[in-house]
Amino acid sequence: MTRRNHTVASGAGRNLGNYEHRSYEHRNYEHRARGRARGGGVRTWDEFTREERRTGLTVLAAIGIVAVVAVWLLIGNETSVSARAGAAAPPTVDVGAELNAWYDSTAAVRTEVARVVSDVRTHIAADDGTSLRPACVALDTAALSAAGVAAAPVETARKAWSDGAAAYTSAAKACGNLFDGTAEPVATLLARTTTALDTADGLWTRLGSDLRQPAQTAP
Repeated sequence: MTRRNHTVASGAGRNLGNYEHRSYEHRNYEHRARGRARGGGVRTWDEFTREERRTGLTVLAAIGIVAVVAVWLLIGNETSVSARAGAAAPPTVDVGAELNAWYDSTAAVRTEVARVVSDVRTHIAADDGTSLRPACVALDTAALSAAGVAAAPVETARKAWSDGAAAYTSAAKACGNLFDGTAEPVATLLARTTTALDTADGLWTRLGSDLRQPAQTAP
């Protein structure tokens, strides 16, 4: 009797389980049917299989990347165009005009240097030591003024000017050594003075020629 009752109970349990399973499937079927009725066959996220969900996430990620790249390209291109449109054209530089303006600004210094150089040469040629001494001092002052002028806007002109000023300074030093007790022969110091003057005059004369300007002469 007990065994028969256990068999009946087990059958009833299986029947109940089958009923509950069928009831769940029925409810799920009704839920999908209502979804299709509302959305024309559209399923909810819970109704997708795992493979379908993975595919959907991949597609969404790809769409997001494409959208970000498209926005970046659009904004970047607009920014680049705006920058190019708003950028001012670089100014044109007339180097020749700048050089001429610079050379004109040195006129007073060149005139003074030419004057004192002429005096030094005249006094050397006349063997006039008394007049040569203050002329050497004036040459040193003029050479220092030449070294202090504004630099030329072009390297070649800048070098020619500075080398000429340095040579005038050397000439003034050799000339001054004639009167400061330097233990060298007078002829050597005079030759050193005139050689430095020749070098400096040559550099500045060539500079004026390169700029198509007249050579500087003493007033």
